[in-house]
Amino acid sequence: MASEPAVAYRTTSYMDAMAMIHTMHLTREDKERVGRRLVVETTEANLSKAFDTLEHLSTLQLGWDGYNALPISKKVINNLRSVLLISDNDDWKNWMISPDGNATIMLQSATRRASISVGAEEFSYYLKTDGIRKGESHVDFSASKLLFIMRELNK
Repeated sequence: MASEPAVAYRTTSYMDAMAMIHTMHLTREDKERVGRRLVVETTEANLSKAFDTLEHLSTLQLGWDGYNALPISKKVINNLRSVLLISDNDDWKNWMISPDGNATIMLQSATRRASISVGAEEFSYYLKTDGIRKGESHVDFSASKLLFIMRELNK
């Protein structure tokens, strides 16, 4: 993107923000990219946060936790990204995304005792509700299958 001086713009609506973008000295492609990002951030905050978290996890290096934790592999990042691309904003409303020291990504429900571990080739999930434990290990990865499990665990 073309460099633009840091200026604080006061916006009160999506339309204000779009009008502000069109006053910037940017190429048409850059304006469109900023506009698409703005739409996601203003209308799909949960999904936007999930994409941002995933981007951060992709930058973790060996030892990111101070105890020689493995970095998250590109395959794991791409697996979760494929889920994000087919999911809705509400699918991420109650899920927290965090790295795991064994090079996987952990999804934990903020509202239920449920978690999902996403690996390079497989995922595992766990739910404890009403004293009953449910779950499965070593499920072959598929974005649609993982999204289905996320939705089921959040019911």
